[in-house]
Amino acid sequence: MNIRKYHRLIALIFSPFFLITSFTGIILLWRKAGIYEKGTKNFLLGMHNWEGASSYIGVILACGLLFMTITGLIMLIKTRRRK
Repeated sequence: MNIRKYHRLIALIFSPFFLITSFTGIILLWRKAGIYEKGTKNFLLGMHNWEGASSYIGVILACGLLFMTITGLIMLIKTRRRK
């Protein structure tokens, strides 16, 4: 399997989790503005940090994001070298 196939496979597996993390992160940007209540803020923080499920899920997602970034950069460099 070449690196592009691994990149695509990991993207399909991790993309729903990355979307949840990014949407909750965007919403949490306004946590000090008083737009939502403390209970909602705590719920969003738990979802964003994946504390509700397990603390290890955050580590796994971080590794997945690192893998996606590194393989994406490798593919970019390989494409640029061919030109």
